[in-house]
Amino acid sequence: AGSGGFLEHIFKEAARELFSIDLPSSPLTLQTKQNEDMREVTLKDSSEKVLLRFTAAYGFRNIQNVIRRVAKADGNLKDTGHFVEIMACPGGCLNGGGQIPEPKKEDQPENKSQAARRQRLQNLEELLIGSNSGTTYVPPAEHPLVLPIYRYIVAQVSAEEKPLEGLIGSQEIRSWLSAEWKSLKVDSEGKDVVTSSVLKW
Repeated sequence: AGSGGFLEHIFKEAARELFSIDLPSSPLTLQTKQNEDMREVTLKDSSEKVLLRFTAAYGFRNIQNVIRRVAKADGNLKDTGHFVEIMACPGGCLNGGGQIPEPKKEDQPENKSQAARRQRLQNLEELLIGSNSGTTYVPPAEHPLVLPIYRYIVAQVSAEEKPLEGLIGSQEIRSWLSAEWKSLKVDSEGKDVVTSSVLKW
């Protein structure tokens, strides 16, 4: 689906950090669940016990299903998993509104069928991650721009020079790289209310 890179990175890091399992750098194989936009990857031990369960849900219908499942689960990770990546665009990023539209051909009518959209997504994905595309996977911690970006951010909020160990996870970095969320609904005391029943689909 041209998405899921964040899910894959977190999954591989969690396997390494939590279970001392080094997974190959090749893309993970996600199993299709209810539909092609609801996929899952699991990490199992030798006795087939699930150690990690990550879900990718694309499109509002699947997001709604995941939120309902989480609300009903009451902490049961068997049904919800350990991590959920959600995106509004069905088909993921390659099907998003920010993509360059397919060129129109004068001699062919515009094809808006589901099959045509799927084929275009598949073609784009093959270009992105195909074996001959030249696309290289670089773990974020090894990317040459990560440290300069961290240093730039810290320089904006702090005058003192810090070593790398002092930058990663620091409050200065978190304040720049984190988002703050505010509920649109409040209770009678003015406290934020965020539940699946509040969400209107």
